[in-house]
Amino acid sequence: RVRKAMQMAIDLPAIAGNYYGGSADPHPQTLTSSDMMEWGFPYAKWPQDLKDEYAYNPAEAKKLLTDAGYPDGFKTNIVADAAEPLELLQIVKSYLAAIGIDMEIRTMDSAALATCQTNREYDQMVDGTSGGTLGMVNEPLYHLQRFQTGFKVNFPMVNDPVFDAFLPKAIATRNIDELKQVLRDANERVARQHYAISLVQPRLFGVTQPWLKGYSGQFGAQVNHNQLLSFYLARFWIDQNVKKSMRK
Repeated sequence: RVRKAMQMAIDLPAIAGNYYGGSADPHPQTLTSSDMMEWGFPYAKWPQDLKDEYAYNPAEAKKLLTDAGYPDGFKTNIVADAAEPLELLQIVKSYLAAIGIDMEIRTMDSAALATCQTNREYDQMVDGTSGGTLGMVNEPLYHLQRFQTGFKVNFPMVNDPVFDAFLPKAIATRNIDELKQVLRDANERVARQHYAISLVQPRLFGVTQPWLKGYSGQFGAQVNHNQLLSFYLARFWIDQNVKKSMRK
């Protein structure tokens, strides 16, 4: 109830429209990015009762806190990277304050934060606004590890036997449709359990020269999967005719 209340306290469309100037998906994300199309559990396919849990509703959020035993709210904290912009966290802080939750933002340098995350030294929340915890683009089996009990990047420290069962089920299947269903079910589990607060997904823009051919957005400024770099680079090429024509 507390996690659900925190989510319902935040106006996602307002953040998408005002903070990101409309260049963000205003809908919540679950484990898998909605950009993966046929994979995961995109918002458009959510049942209405689940959509309601992510709709901006501070009155219902306050009721949930009361039902959970916190009628006057509570104090909490979040650790964040001092090198990252903190405006979004300040917005979240103000939304939570409106339902009685006082969230202190504790900043530290990037190296200290990485150590804090690795050693699980935070006692409340950890910021995922830059790298993110939800709405990621990864291959299916890695998605199913990310909230596995004890996994290295399971920063919300989820310990859920229901979620843990998804990975072995996916490994056992040899059918692509069954694999998609496992990932879809895992995404719904993440959405319904509110393991992490879902914020909006900002759109990333890449600019390339018109003579670069074969590139269609395979990776941008943040290349996390370096093992794929050689695969993609071998498939790009320069159209010298286009390049020469633009020099005239």
